[in-house]
Amino acid sequence: MTGLKNGYDNIAGFYDSVLGDSRETEKYILNKVKELFKSDHQSKPEALELGCGTGNNLLFLKNKFGLTGIDSSAGMLKIAQRKLPESVFHRKDFRKFDLKKKFDLILCLYDTINHITLFSDWKRIFGNVNSHLNKNGLFIFDINTLHKLEFIASVSPVMNKFDNSYLIVNVKKLNANVFNWNLKVFENTGGRNFKLTETDIRESSFEISRIKEELSKYFRIIKIEEETGKRMSRNSERLYFICRKK
Repeated sequence: MTGLKNGYDNIAGFYDSVLGDSRETEKYILNKVKELFKSDHQSKPEALELGCGTGNNLLFLKNKFGLTGIDSSAGMLKIAQRKLPESVFHRKDFRKFDLKKKFDLILCLYDTINHITLFSDWKRIFGNVNSHLNKNGLFIFDINTLHKLEFIASVSPVMNKFDNSYLIVNVKKLNANVFNWNLKVFENTGGRNFKLTETDIRESSFEISRIKEELSKYFRIIKIEEETGKRMSRNSERLYFICRKK
């Protein structure tokens, strides 16, 4: 989700089906918000999601927050707007957005930040999130770890079935931190007929110590953990960073 010309535009129509069941993530985020959220003002709190995709994460927050989403995929935003017609969506590059507004909660989920391949841009994002948060604001994001990307590359390609269609994922390591995801969707168009849609998406990940060092400039890191609540380890595949603005 790095530039305005986005690989997700090709597969926007399949995204929700391919993503599958997100109830565990929904439960995790809602529990963290309930446990840690604080607001210093009386009006309805505001939430922003970076890389909001088709709006699924904002959907489960709609009764608690005013909602804003940013994504660079026009196709994804079109679907999000249909789901949440009263919410505000911006087609922007979230490395350098400026909304002239502050939020109480900022989310960046489903390894969205991994799509930013340069760590210098991760730094820009952390600083930009800080400038868009109200006092005591929460920043919650997750990453695919280097361990996970290395593992997926080692077992690729893999195939998943959804509905009567198929997704083939082939991940290749390009350098120490960057991996290319080749996605082929074979959409069943009736009987034994299939239509191929293909796209390439790059992801990067970095050492946890390096991420923590940069985050600590702006935030108090409350927790780094797996979705189950398990503490991070060298074998963790997906980690959540729960941060509060200093």
